[in-house]
Amino acid sequence: MQEKDTIKVGSFYVIISGLFRFNRNRIKRDLLHKSYTGWHERINQGNCETTFNYLNRAYYDSYIKNIFPEIRNDQSRFRTYDPSVLNHLTLKDAWQGKNGFDRMALQVRSGEEIPFRVDFADLYLFPHEIGLFSVKIQLCNPEDIVLPRISDFLNGIRFLESRLILPHEDRALPLSDFIERKVLFPIGLQGNWQFYNPQLKLYTMIDLQEEIDAEEMDSLLYDLGNITTIGSARGRGLYAPSGLYLAEQLGQNRISVFKNWSALALYDTFTRISQNFPDTYKSWEYDYFNLYIHTVYTKFFMYLTNSLLSDVTRVDKRTEKIRNSFIEFVNDYHHTQISYKFLPDLIRDKLMKALEISAEIERMETKIRRINEQFQERREKSFNLALIVITLLSVFSVIYDLSEWTIRMGASREFVYPFPSIIGIIVIFLLIYLIFKMNKK
Repeated sequence: MQEKDTIKVGSFYVIISGLFRFNRNRIKRDLLHKSYTGWHERINQGNCETTFNYLNRAYYDSYIKNIFPEIRNDQSRFRTYDPSVLNHLTLKDAWQGKNGFDRMALQVRSGEEIPFRVDFADLYLFPHEIGLFSVKIQLCNPEDIVLPRISDFLNGIRFLESRLILPHEDRALPLSDFIERKVLFPIGLQGNWQFYNPQLKLYTMIDLQEEIDAEEMDSLLYDLGNITTIGSARGRGLYAPSGLYLAEQLGQNRISVFKNWSALALYDTFTRISQNFPDTYKSWEYDYFNLYIHTVYTKFFMYLTNSLLSDVTRVDKRTEKIRNSFIEFVNDYHHTQISYKFLPDLIRDKLMKALEISAEIERMETKIRRINEQFQERREKSFNLALIVITLLSVFSVIYDLSEWTIRMGASREFVYPFPSIIGIIVIFLLIYLIFKMNKK
């Protein structure tokens, strides 16, 4: 068995992603338009037609409208902000390697630095004022592209408090400051965005320059997917998993279709390791990564909606609005199938299982069903109250008609009014009260 430290890595990149809320009325649109452009302009230097044609043939229309609206609409529409659809924008400076994005460093292990560059920094501005940012990172030095170094880098870059060395800065900055100053600066953030990101999402792609056996691949997937010390899956160190947990995670979350690659979908990470099979056509960047984003967005919407419903103490118009928003979202974004091909649906199903989206939707539907029951009870009570009022009002008409009929039959008016009529009203009210009381039982 080959030691992991000596396994040769051909290529590596990671895309870090985080979540935020924004207020669309506070977006600095001029600054956004000046600094960002539609993401399709960085696909093959703007020649995105071939890629979009492939996506159009591979996916159902409902999914394309969710995550690739540029395919269905005029692409020039997405150079600035349009609140009715997803706006997927890319930062010009990062994509073009300007203003220091081509040379930074991450501090790891008591001050040690790992140089890296940013290939792109994207914003996903979804409807419902939910946003994600994604930053693709590659290591600068070939000697750093080894498994232990990659593990150290992943373990550092996922935390917002990690320190970065930036060009033209006289001190190390937290990763959170870099994201706010360099990526989110045109956005009118709503609340503390760091609260939603105890750690960033990692989408990791590694291509090995040699073949390894299946057992070695599984242990490597576990170590990198869980951001633990290389060798943990083999029983090394304090954080080595039990055999039962290792088998359970790999059995439920691993994606294994072809011999030349395997992937592991977990709550905060998605890791793919290939063997002499680099992502030459960037399918895992242009295609499957956006599938990952779609799934994370779905999870975040569910989280926010669940948080709102947890604060509900009584059913009112606000509750009705939350319910309607959830139903609309599920109809638009929760698809049974999304693709004419098998692999996207397989990846999506694994991601949904890792993020527990189906279970979350079931719990939410249970809450919505209870809300609907409360709405139904309120409607029934309102209807019953209206029926009572109508019934009571009709009593006076009945008593009056009966009294006048009695007078026409020969009884004196003084005999009929007022006491017999009042007694009649009281008797009828008592009968109505007893009937409603018996119906409640």
